[in-house]
Amino acid sequence: MSRLLKVLVFTAVALVLSGSAPLLADTVTYNVTLTPSPGSIYGGTGSVTFDGAPSGTGISDYSISNGKLLDVVFNIDGQTFTLAGATGDTLVRFLDGQLNDITFSELIGTSPNRYTFHSTSGYAFYYNDGQAASYGTFAATPAGGPSPVPEPGSLALLATGLLGGSSELYRRRRFARSN
Repeated sequence: MSRLLKVLVFTAVALVLSGSAPLLADTVTYNVTLTPSPGSIYGGTGSVTFDGAPSGTGISDYSISNGKLLDVVFNIDGQTFTLAGATGDTLVRFLDGQLNDITFSELIGTSPNRYTFHSTSGYAFYYNDGQAASYGTFAATPAGGPSPVPEPGSLALLATGLLGGSSELYRRRRFARSN
């Protein structure tokens, strides 16, 4: 067997073996955009950071109580809401790999300058000491684009191609020697 063929086979086998283990990033951050509904004034931005990537199927929950939610930050109308000031257990839920729910609440300040932010399948921002409100929806995108870690299926596909190519190279060389 030629040296090139040995390297191809070794690489393919190594990829197959490494592709069988789940490959997940340690921490994942999603940027959140708060879009006000018609007639509402205030939108904003934020981010959620948690341990491990959400599953592509089923429900993935991240919360303080399960230790998977690492950080939450929202900025609306000059007010910053954070996980440190949250009231109750904050939950970030993904359904089939898509953000489905953020359960979060925090109160900043005291009367007359009090701001409240609630989020559960949408958001409500109360300002002017709770006398006025802005409502809307939220959407999230992974920070930094696609995950830098290749999925196991991609590695298996690459390994299959390398094995197929090396076997074809071996077959051709063997046929050329016999003639």
